[in-house]
Amino acid sequence: MHIYESAENYLETILVLSIRSGQVRSIDIANELSFSKPSVSVAMKNLRTGGYITMNKDGMISLTEKGREIAERIYERH
Repeated sequence: MHIYESAENYLETILVLSIRSGQVRSIDIANELSFSKPSVSVAMKNLRTGGYITMNKDGMISLTEKGREIAERIYERH
């Protein structure tokens, strides 16, 4: 399955933020990457639809097993 580089960057950022602070919200990702909140929101919806992340009712984002595998692979590359 092909995943776009931008999606890989989002997944890696989620991994880094979760290691750093334990919990990740869309606003944290927007601040980290200097992206607009709407852009991040669209990306999170796409990643959720693809099964790479989950989001709880409080807006906390977690990587799924599939998302974590990709994020760790990208993280090790950098």
